[in-house]
Amino acid sequence: MTIFVKLLVGTGLLVIAPFARAALNEPYQSLSAIQSLAEQQVRNAAPSKTGILRVQADNLDPRLHLAVCGNEPEAFLPNGMNLGPRATVGVRCNQGAQWTIYVAVTIESEAPVLVLNRAMTHDVPLTSADVEVSVRRLPGLSSGYLNDVSQLAGQSTKRELASGIILTPGMLQPTVLIHRGQQVTVLASVNGLEVRTEAVALGDGSASSRIRVKNLATAKIVEGIVDTSSVVRVDLL
Repeated sequence: MTIFVKLLVGTGLLVIAPFARAALNEPYQSLSAIQSLAEQQVRNAAPSKTGILRVQADNLDPRLHLAVCGNEPEAFLPNGMNLGPRATVGVRCNQGAQWTIYVAVTIESEAPVLVLNRAMTHDVPLTSADVEVSVRRLPGLSSGYLNDVSQLAGQSTKRELASGIILTPGMLQPTVLIHRGQQVTVLASVNGLEVRTEAVALGDGSASSRIRVKNLATAKIVEGIVDTSSVVRVDLL
């Protein structure tokens, strides 16, 4: 007997290909065991530093009858599947019975994260004084959130943020050290000697980013690397 089933729980989509009916006295694969396999697959695939992980598989349709697998079914993550607050896990049998089923799971984690202790406007550098560490229950994996003040180094707010918000990498951007039109010192090494000259920045630049500057004396335009809030290093003048 060959059985092939595809089920995506939580979407209302149930597709069952034609299959030979099992005898009434034939045992069926435990649906709760399939759900447990899906949950364990998420735990195995999650990064080790995720805090307390909570995984809950959606209940499978009790009308679904699957022949008992010849060995333990195999759980897998479909290609391209990311572990967000909701994910889909495949469970398949290739021993004796042949079937594949897809189980929707809800993922939550509990871990320490950085929380803003005051409202912030756009493009403001963040420091340890602006945040506090708090243990929170989070949708998805905790790896999607900031959890250490060292992660704030060289970062500013990308937009306005309310007090109490949990910080994610997408809320931050590199702090702009040099602004377009700002007068800067161009520092270059020539034959082992350092040469300094004054220039004007032709664009914004964050630490270690490349910007173009215009030499005020010669009007020559060169590209350099932002070193500090007033210094740009170039290879040659």
